[in-house]
Amino acid sequence: MFRGNVDPALITVNESVFCVRPQGDPTEQQVLPVLPVLPYLPKVQDSYSFSAQALQSSSPADRGFYMVDDVILSYYSGLSVIGVLRQPSRGTSTSLCVERNPARFLRSGSLSCSRLLTRQSCLSDPGFSARSYFSELSLLKAPVPQNVSIPGFTITVLPLAEWPEPHLENGSCFNVVSKVEYTVRYTSGGLVTKVTVNVTLTDSDVDVQLLQQHAVRYQLATPSPTPASTPAVGLKLGAPVTGRFNNKIEPLTVQGVPQGGDCLNTPHARVPLLFGQNYITGCTFRAIPKNCSELQSQLSGVLQGVSTPDVVAMSAGSRPEWTRVITQDCISVPTEGLCQSGCVVPVSLSIQILWAKRGRLSLPQNYILGAKFLFSCRNVKCPLIAPVAVTTEVTFSEATVYPAPPRGQPQPHWKFPFGFFSRGADERDSGPVLNCCACSKALWGSTAWLLGFILSVIV
Repeated sequence: MFRGNVDPALITVNESVFCVRPQGDPTEQQVLPVLPVLPYLPKVQDSYSFSAQALQSSSPADRGFYMVDDVILSYYSGLSVIGVLRQPSRGTSTSLCVERNPARFLRSGSLSCSRLLTRQSCLSDPGFSARSYFSELSLLKAPVPQNVSIPGFTITVLPLAEWPEPHLENGSCFNVVSKVEYTVRYTSGGLVTKVTVNVTLTDSDVDVQLLQQHAVRYQLATPSPTPASTPAVGLKLGAPVTGRFNNKIEPLTVQGVPQGGDCLNTPHARVPLLFGQNYITGCTFRAIPKNCSELQSQLSGVLQGVSTPDVVAMSAGSRPEWTRVITQDCISVPTEGLCQSGCVVPVSLSIQILWAKRGRLSLPQNYILGAKFLFSCRNVKCPLIAPVAVTTEVTFSEATVYPAPPRGQPQPHWKFPFGFFSRGADERDSGPVLNCCACSKALWGSTAWLLGFILSVIV
């Protein structure tokens, strides 16, 4: 009824009901009766809704997520204005593009319409410029209440390429937009996570209607599977040893084998430290430093890299156990000044790693118990008369303590066949005989006396 041609002057709102008068003589005075307020009638809002207020569906801002057919809210940072993502389409009775059609959530589709391309619109109409479809444009992750900071709740529209601006040349318009495609990635919870736009350009003559295609695609953002945390397991032979450097976990590296024999203070000249593999290498240092501090810094970088680790991983896995690192540096305080008079610099590094096997004997696991970094220094003067030999040594020492076997070696338990004379006292299992030699002599002596007595009686 409200879409018909009804004169608004004929509608009168009174309390909770409204009346529509028939059209008649405008000069005729009509007296409206006083209608009682019925409690069971729904309250009429300003929009003349027939449904009750409690029965109205919740707005997107109350939900905090997008649902199917919801409009996608946009934000223009340059104007600080919240709008709606538009998908231009044909008008009711024309093929020209109309900007009033909003894009609906989860409604992928493509619409075609035309724009009038003239010499003026080629440069002034934003519909022909690729930049107007993403410049200062962001989409809201979800409908949010008014008290939420909008700039921190937006997803910037990312262009997939850089496109030139339209320009006129010889009566033709170059680099005008012929196709625009938005790709909106969303989660299963109705939140927008990423938005990209791709634009196709074309060249056309002026004073024509250029056909354009506007598409919006929705793709479910499949999150990358979170790697399951593996339990701490022992280190395998040849596995890299990792350490923690200022809360940053990185593999331990040592000085590599240079091709020309000269020391290089660069990351690519270092090799990872592998578990269970003893290592020794060296190089010659030929640089010409300016002072002692620079010389100490260069040699320390060759030996240890950036720094020594704070702790070393005892085991492998995503949650390893950690053990401390003991560092014995031969330089307590960096020396300042020129090195003509001589300065103490590190020339060798010995890395000692103590490890042991843990767990069951049937499946032992290799664990690192501790690590020690020992620096050795010497006094050198500038300029260097001869190259300085720099060496690095890595030693793995096993400290496994194997338990005693569950059953010891079998022990002899003597039982003598002479229990007849002792009434079986020697054959009891109450305990072993302590002095077997003495018992044997006593038994043989008793037997000889008894035989002598029997022979004397017979004779």
